[in-house]
Amino acid sequence: MFAVTSTAKLKIDDEHFKSVVTISKTKNVERKKNHYCDNDENDPRALHLMRVKGFPRLLPEGILALTNYCRWLRELSLSYALLSDELLFALCSIKHIHLETLRIEANPETKPVPCISDKAWAAFSNRLPDINFALLSYMTNEDDQKLLFTSHIPVTHLYLGDATSELIMSQISNQCPRLIELVIAAYGSSPIDQFLISVAKTCSQLSAVGLGNCEITCSGLAKFVALCAHRLQVLCVSETSLIEDEDFDIAKVSTNLSSLLGRTWVPEYVPLW
Repeated sequence: MFAVTSTAKLKIDDEHFKSVVTISKTKNVERKKNHYCDNDENDPRALHLMRVKGFPRLLPEGILALTNYCRWLRELSLSYALLSDELLFALCSIKHIHLETLRIEANPETKPVPCISDKAWAAFSNRLPDINFALLSYMTNEDDQKLLFTSHIPVTHLYLGDATSELIMSQISNQCPRLIELVIAAYGSSPIDQFLISVAKTCSQLSAVGLGNCEITCSGLAKFVALCAHRLQVLCVSETSLIEDEDFDIAKVSTNLSSLLGRTWVPEYVPLW
């Protein structure tokens, strides 16, 4: 694992970052000639995970200097601020890179929010069709959140850590057809029924859903599960989020969902204290 946090205090810019990688490579040349082994865990090229965040002065070339050198890299973790069309196209061009996971965090301090084109995302997903792409959004401003989903984004695991609006949910159902896992910490002031049902219809691989502070009617939850019960492996909904209606109370919907899922299902219990 290679983890770097912020260059703001360290005064490391893109050129210095690339120099560090070059020096590391040069120092190990003799050792590699005598002890080279593709599976040598001490070889810097055996790096499996690279985590980079908080680098406002780091350009795509700095990241590529390391990813191009580490042929065993399988997971890349970045701040959303570092994303660009240039970086995605470059990652697609490195033939010996076989990423299995791309993990992106979007925080409120991500300013300005990069605008990634459909063309760049399409090239990336075509080059790495089976990649696990996790997007963790902690954006608090709706305009910033909206920019994350203006393109057809190949995200597979989506975590929304702040209040999500109706507009954002509608964008997710339209722009994220590859979703496998969806976790929503909080949602507006109205039931999330129609948007969750829309996601179930458009995201054919959705198999895990977690709802935090999100209201959903018991009937709406029953309709959602009916659409994807055959593939739904994880469903976490708190008891306090469920709204009983004329068709289903909590006990009845629990029985209904257990029948649809083929296993016992009950909402998550939230203690009063």
